[in-house]
Amino acid sequence: MWVWFNIDHARLPDEVRNRASECAISVVSVWELLLLVQRGRIDSGFEAVETPGKWLARYPFKVLPLDYETVLLSRSLVFEHEDPADRFIAATAFRHTVPLATSDARLLSLPWLTTIPR
Repeated sequence: MWVWFNIDHARLPDEVRNRASECAISVVSVWELLLLVQRGRIDSGFEAVETPGKWLARYPFKVLPLDYETVLLSRSLVFEHEDPADRFIAATAFRHTVPLATSDARLLSLPWLTTIPR
C-alpha cells in the first residue's frame, strides 16, 4: 500500500488514503521498494537508494524497525505462506498493535492480524 500511496495508484482504498496521518511502514517495506525500483518494476523517477527518502519526505510515515521480538514473531505466529517479507511486515504490525493496510488475500485471512480494509 505504501507503493500505491506514492504512485497514486487507483486501487488505493479511500480508507487508507484518508488515514494517511496515522500511517507507519515496516523497514522491510523500504527494502522491498528498493528491490522493485532496482529491478525496474517501478519507475519512481529517482535512483533506487534515493526513492525511500524522497517518498518519506513527501509523506512522513513513521518507519517501524525490524527488531528481535518481531523476528521471533515472524516465525511463531501462524501464517498461510512462507514469504519472509510478508511475515516480517505482518509481525511488525502485530508487534506495534497497528492495523496493516494490505490487499493481499493471504494476509487479510490471518485471524490474529488487524488489517485495513477488513
